[in-house]
Amino acid sequence: MKIIAGMLATALLVTTSVNANEPPLVRPMSPENYQLDESNQRLAQTYERMFRYYAKRNFSHTRTVRVLLSNYPQHVEAIMYTAFDRYPSSYKHLIRAAIDAEPAFTRDIITMALNMGVADPADIVRVAVEAEPSYADDIVATVSEQNNTHLEHLIRVAVRAEPEMAQSILTKVSNEQPGQLELIVQTILEAAPALGNYIATLVGDLVGEEDSASNLAETTSRRERIEQTLRGAHRAGISYERLQAVAQNYGISDQELNRLIN
Repeated sequence: MKIIAGMLATALLVTTSVNANEPPLVRPMSPENYQLDESNQRLAQTYERMFRYYAKRNFSHTRTVRVLLSNYPQHVEAIMYTAFDRYPSSYKHLIRAAIDAEPAFTRDIITMALNMGVADPADIVRVAVEAEPSYADDIVATVSEQNNTHLEHLIRVAVRAEPEMAQSILTKVSNEQPGQLELIVQTILEAAPALGNYIATLVGDLVGEEDSASNLAETTSRRERIEQTLRGAHRAGISYERLQAVAQNYGISDQELNRLIN
């Protein structure tokens, strides 16, 4: 116990100034460019010794992750760096163990998996969503922040893993990736066809209420979001009648709608 206490004291001395009540923000970046800063390098060395210590006492690596994250969640970057570096092939079990220990740090946990390139992003999405379904929208948004070239696949994987989060994923990811709104709407509605029954509500949630004080740029932007949403819904197979009803609510004539979707 004295050894453990000494290691933990060392970790506390070299920790960065992070409020333990607020999850740290680990930035997504490509594995080729990722590296620990000086403070986290020292922390990682400490946690490397702790992993070895627990291994000698027959702790599994997933149990070690749970213990360390439960006690020092503010060190999530150094702990997960060490875990993935030591056991890269066990990334699925490590992600699940870490999220199980500290679900509020899900974003940082999967960001570390991405930064270290332990698996394909879509596989990381699937594992993380299965581990903590309520964070599905944040998980997809986080992964797409690093790589949105496979956004459609990421969304499908997440919705397949947790269908009940489809609407939340739609809202969150469209806010994070506004330039991909048409694709996001199409993919979500194809992956969760039942949402098509509520297309009017979905459009309203995505484009928001019009403000009488809106300037021309804001009005134009809102109109563009409406049009992208209608095109995405059309490509997902929503009936013309439903699209027509939505379009009329936003002052879009049948002629304009036909130009949009044809």
